[in-house]
Amino acid sequence: MHAALSIAAKDLRQKVRDRSAIILAVVAPLTLAFLFSTAIPGDQTTLDATFVVVNLDRGPVTQGLVDGPLGGLAPLGIKVEQGTSEADARAKVDDGSASVAIVIPAGFSDAVQAARATELTVIGSANATFSTQVARSILAAFADSVEGVQVAVATVIASSSSPPDAATIGRLTQAALGAPAPIATAQAETGDRLASTPTYYAAAMSVLFLFFAAQFGVVSIHAERRAGTLARMLAAPISTRSVLFGKVLVSLVLGVVSMGIVAVGTTFLMGADWGDPVAVAALIFATVLAASGIALLVVGFTKNEEQAGGLTAIVAMVFAVLGGSFFPLSQAPEGLAQISLFTPHAWFLRGVNDLASNEGITIILPSLLVLTAIGLVTGGLGLLRAGTVVTPR
Repeated sequence: MHAALSIAAKDLRQKVRDRSAIILAVVAPLTLAFLFSTAIPGDQTTLDATFVVVNLDRGPVTQGLVDGPLGGLAPLGIKVEQGTSEADARAKVDDGSASVAIVIPAGFSDAVQAARATELTVIGSANATFSTQVARSILAAFADSVEGVQVAVATVIASSSSPPDAATIGRLTQAALGAPAPIATAQAETGDRLASTPTYYAAAMSVLFLFFAAQFGVVSIHAERRAGTLARMLAAPISTRSVLFGKVLVSLVLGVVSMGIVAVGTTFLMGADWGDPVAVAALIFATVLAASGIALLVVGFTKNEEQAGGLTAIVAMVFAVLGGSFFPLSQAPEGLAQISLFTPHAWFLRGVNDLASNEGITIILPSLLVLTAIGLVTGGLGLLRAGTVVTPR
């Protein structure tokens, strides 16, 4: 153990003086985390859109739409304005001052009450496709409710001994549209298990560059073998196991320091909220263990430091793309989200998201178990393979 600690101390002193190691381990993730969180819009809890409603009808059914579904959009960040004409609304959409225009034609209420076909027009901006889909969904839901009311009114009329007049039909329709839904849905709030944008990209960049930081310890096996210092260490005598443990210890220390500095730095510089410090520390260590194990396994299958560095970079970038370092997995296709579960990046980011619920370390136990398993399995295989690299041939 003393020999392993001596080897680790020697390598760490060298890395402290290595500017490239500091840049990859600390400067690069901090810089990219800041750029990503600045360039990408923040937490999307609101839409920030403007709907222009042109009401050419002014009837009771239309009033139910304007006061009901369209009147409750303010909490979603959607501003509803009244338009004077379809041409005016279309001009606002074209010049970007409005995201969507909704045109309610004259005679809409009369058509609904008489069970005649009618339509609502949605004019959406090409740059606001999501807002357009929201508007269409709202109107489609309203149309479904109107259709149900029409069926109910038609049933009342058919069962009546004397057909009601138009005014009576109108009152029935209006009353039905204003009646509470027969089935109500209750929403129970759970903890917010989605990290803020600064926190997410701070975590994403830290785990991306972790693989470059973790490789510095184990890849130096090839460098020392090439320089002849590895043979001199083994002649000291120092066992192969001590050499490997010393190199792995360097990777673990560099990885923990790298992610720790990024976590603390982004907390104070960007307002990131990583969650419970003890849980974050455990998650970081488990992730560093996984990255170090994978880096050691890569070293075991390569012949020199150039091959090891290149292959580690490829593995790191592939895992980063699949694991959600560049975009949240909630925005990825379902198939990619399933594949991501084979990467340590996804499990680390899942743990960071889970910690946003402020439920402590127990909430991230699945992530800790998977990351630790990845580290032990790949690290065990890596020790077997890397042993053949350390032992002189």
